[in-house]
Amino acid sequence: MEFRVLGNLETWAGCVLPPLRPRQERLLARLLLTPNTFVSIGALAEALWDGEPPDSAERQVQNAASQLRQAWQQAGVPNAKRVIHTARGGYRLEIALDQLDLYRFRDLVSRATVLKEAGDVTGAARTLREALALWRGPAFAGIRSGVIEADAARINEERHVAWEECVRLELRLGRHGRVLTELVGLVAEFPFREQLTGLLMLALYRSGRQKDALRAYQETRARLGEELGIDPGPNLRELHEQVLRNDPALDAPVGDDAGQVPAVPARLSGPPPPMQIPPRVGYFTGRGGELGYLGREVGKGPVIAVTGAAGMGKTSLVVEWAHRVRDRFPDGQIFLDLRGHLAGSSRSPSSVLQHVLESLQLPPQRIPGALEKQIPLYRSVISDRSVLIILDNAGSIDQVLPVLPVGDGSQLVVTSRRSLAALNTYVAVSQVTISPLNREESFSLLAEGVTGRSPVSREDPAAQRLVDLCGGMPLALRILAARLISESFLTLGDLVAELTRAGAHLDGFVVDGDTRSVRSVLASAYAVLPQAEARVFRLLAVHPGSRFRPELVATLAGVPLPAARRTIASLVASHLVSDLGGHLAMHDLVRSFAEECLQQSAKEDRPDEALDRLVSWYLSVAGDVAGLLRPDRNGYADVRPTIDTHLAPFRDKMDAIESLNGERENLAAVTSRAVGHDIRRAIQLIYHLHSYFVRSGFPGADVEAWKLCLEKAQDVDDSLMLGHLCHALGGALAVSQELTPAIEHLHRSAELYESEGYLDGAAGARLGIGWALGVAGRLEEALEQDQLALALAQEADNVTLTVHALNNSADTLVALGETDAGLDRLETALKIAQKAGEDQHEALILSSMGEVSIRRGEYRTALEYLHQALDRLRRFGFRTAEAETLMRIGMAMRGCGEPEEARSWLRQALSLYRDSNDAAGESAVLELMAAPAGDNA
Repeated sequence: MEFRVLGNLETWAGCVLPPLRPRQERLLARLLLTPNTFVSIGALAEALWDGEPPDSAERQVQNAASQLRQAWQQAGVPNAKRVIHTARGGYRLEIALDQLDLYRFRDLVSRATVLKEAGDVTGAARTLREALALWRGPAFAGIRSGVIEADAARINEERHVAWEECVRLELRLGRHGRVLTELVGLVAEFPFREQLTGLLMLALYRSGRQKDALRAYQETRARLGEELGIDPGPNLRELHEQVLRNDPALDAPVGDDAGQVPAVPARLSGPPPPMQIPPRVGYFTGRGGELGYLGREVGKGPVIAVTGAAGMGKTSLVVEWAHRVRDRFPDGQIFLDLRGHLAGSSRSPSSVLQHVLESLQLPPQRIPGALEKQIPLYRSVISDRSVLIILDNAGSIDQVLPVLPVGDGSQLVVTSRRSLAALNTYVAVSQVTISPLNREESFSLLAEGVTGRSPVSREDPAAQRLVDLCGGMPLALRILAARLISESFLTLGDLVAELTRAGAHLDGFVVDGDTRSVRSVLASAYAVLPQAEARVFRLLAVHPGSRFRPELVATLAGVPLPAARRTIASLVASHLVSDLGGHLAMHDLVRSFAEECLQQSAKEDRPDEALDRLVSWYLSVAGDVAGLLRPDRNGYADVRPTIDTHLAPFRDKMDAIESLNGERENLAAVTSRAVGHDIRRAIQLIYHLHSYFVRSGFPGADVEAWKLCLEKAQDVDDSLMLGHLCHALGGALAVSQELTPAIEHLHRSAELYESEGYLDGAAGARLGIGWALGVAGRLEEALEQDQLALALAQEADNVTLTVHALNNSADTLVALGETDAGLDRLETALKIAQKAGEDQHEALILSSMGEVSIRRGEYRTALEYLHQALDRLRRFGFRTAEAETLMRIGMAMRGCGEPEEARSWLRQALSLYRDSNDAAGESAVLELMAAPAGDNA
């Protein structure tokens, strides 16, 4: 992973990860201020709430840390959980310092100091340039926290000092011509830094512009007097005197451009230079990082490319930036819409260059008709000028290549919905890709857009829902703001209801009097797709989840994997699909548009067949995972999809679990879609997923999907199938502490299994009943069910369930106070597990033996068992059992008289139980944490 704080906070893992929520962002920012150092809960809370933490601060900090880990894990970051370490009463961010741009910057500054002291001024200046190139804007830009902002101000000062030193060194090298434009911008940005004013005066003087140098001093003097009530310092006053008397000490040293006075761009006589930049949008918010990047990249190379999806505000960003820097291009600013997204009406390369030449005031009769003759003329005209050229909405690099500027004075900026990657093969390109606005920026844009009517509150649920529906797309937010202004009778709630009405999602993103709408801009991006890519784009709407992988796309579209990868690459280049590093995603509004396109092409695309392939893909993957986790559960051994998943065989249990972890947020939506498509296959999917969720926890959304499946399955006349469904749902409800319906479903499952003579299933259902009864405190009844399960498992000759039943019954006996009898069963179970190679159950038994030792007061022995169990459970990805083992370690540490260490382990258990949606486990840990030290009851 890589962390970038010199600008807005970004996390990279092969690509930039999705923006974090504000609280998670502030937490990460505080940890990044002191990496590899313990940060207490109190210090984190101060950063999160500016010194006024709520009573629940500790829990909320823990939740934010857990959510941060989960966000990275969902983004496919390897070993995401190992980056943030839980320590006693706080957290520590474990990274190599070169993973953080701030420390790379400091290292380069230190190297530059060494080079300067060794007499290598050129190397020092070059190294400082490399350091400054890491900055994208003010440190931690956009994070609203007094703690973070105070540290950010100190970090920003490091940048200013490095900048001044870099310019000072380059002036020593006689490079006054190169730094002059940069200094003008810096003085405008930081008008009270006298060091910068002095460097600007020196650069102007050495460039033969004594009057401009004196004027710079007078402007600074006036500004200091009017706004701060002070005079310039003695150093700046002395420099002023030296400039007045043409002091030879100010002359440039011999250098690589010593004596070269940059020509002041000569404007053409007659018409004024072109000033074609469109007006700014009415209100502009956010994009601090992107604006800073554009400012830093000016002059570094001939081309800056700004790319991103339709509606993301590329043009608004470039126009805003162009207005800020227009004075740096005295020979004019040229703007042209290339209409590259409009099939059949995009501008030809020749017409583009003709427009530019005409804008530079060349008479039409002097402009050749042939492109090959226009290009050398353009290069001759532009070579000694300082012009900003903006080519908006480029469709291909062919429209751009003829306009590449020569010389150092001009800058070409291109916006496009495509990546324009091929442009890099012709010229150095600085590129920035525009992402959706974060939540805070989205609220600001909506709130500023409705100035004149009732303010929009960030706490208003309707406003929050509108922001969610827009997904950070500036165009969508602006349209909704315009509607709220023009339709004064329209409330936020009314607008939410309209936008969420079935089949009408995009209809509301239109404002009277404007031909642009979310639908129209997406349609223009879609219209230029080749036929095969357009078909895959439409079929992606079949997938109800938020993320998808290339292997699934290949199956969904019924094409070979290499072809699917090529198509995906093109859709990513068009910014209709986002690459999250291993997984892909579509913006919600883009998905809505894809659904509309699919409806219009349903006869050709056959979405029902694509949905069938999608369900088969998930069935096959879930079946393969379940086969590794629980090979004894063979209820569908003879009913497996034959579809190619395009995935490599799983290496081991952990690999299988990680594969489904990557699909975790999709599973509820896919299950719900399968219920409406084919109820029997939906039940089969739930059967396979059961083994995975037992280990990773049951998300609430999945439990709701399983409830829906049972409602729709009343007409299913297959007892075994209903038994599978009731077993899975009952187990999930027991974990979430819906104990009464859980026990009812599990009893029904056991009865259905037993009526069909399916002893394995009946044993599993009885174990579930016993577990639920145990959670309810009905221990005698629980033991009775455990005994029934043991007898059924032995009769079925199922070793896995036999070991499971011995373990569960032992736990129940221990809970009843019969520790010796419980230990006997655990020892029997351990021998069977070891002989049969039941490594997962061996770990579970070791954890239970740790519980027995705790009950006996043998805390050090308990810790030995529990740490053995924990190590194995983590290797197997058995998160639910890991949480229970962590809780038991906490209990043992309390018994050892180490309450703070115990609390640390209990916090880990609590976090894992919450991630697993295990209400029973969460309740047990909270009760322990509230109990007096030494009380493990």
